[in-house]
Amino acid sequence: MKNLANSRERAFTLIEIMLVFCLLILIIGIGALSMGAQSSKKKVVEPAIEFKSLARRGMTMAITNRRPYVLAIGENSVALQNANVRSNSFGSFSDDFSDESKSIQKFELPEGMRFLVRGWEDKFFRVPEEVRDDGEETYFWVFESSGICEPIGVKLISEVQGLEGMVTMNFNPLTAQTQEPLSKTTVLGADNIDELE
Repeated sequence: MKNLANSRERAFTLIEIMLVFCLLILIIGIGALSMGAQSSKKKVVEPAIEFKSLARRGMTMAITNRRPYVLAIGENSVALQNANVRSNSFGSFSDDFSDESKSIQKFELPEGMRFLVRGWEDKFFRVPEEVRDDGEETYFWVFESSGICEPIGVKLISEVQGLEGMVTMNFNPLTAQTQEPLSKTTVLGADNIDELE
């Protein structure tokens, strides 16, 4: 009889086992949601990282080769290009730089993503063709041979289903690097992206 009493005290009841399984399922579910959010954030941030590396490459090439380079920013694409003449002012040139043969490296944004640009004299972020006064569809970001570039801001807007969000990048004119880590500037799951612009 004493052995039977001891075995009852050491055994788990069905309720205790069910409670442990429920807790495990809850913990696994929270972990899966967290991993899904990180995966979504990574997909939104990847083009921003590509943009940052292209900007850094343009700055490095300008200093190393002692001549200006241009980052041609369109609404859906970015291209690093050679610049054969000096610029009149930041963001504008006295020559046509739309020739594809001058491109050193280029990438296109995935469908449903777009860039907005804010030049050093602009108050708000705008579509690249709206930033320019001459009606061009591309905004030219100049990397001078002296190692100085225009301080600009770039927003990457994602309107892809399930990956809605925005990354804001403000570039330093001396380093062509963002001033904040991309992880701090990423906003995901916005119901209305236009409100964030």
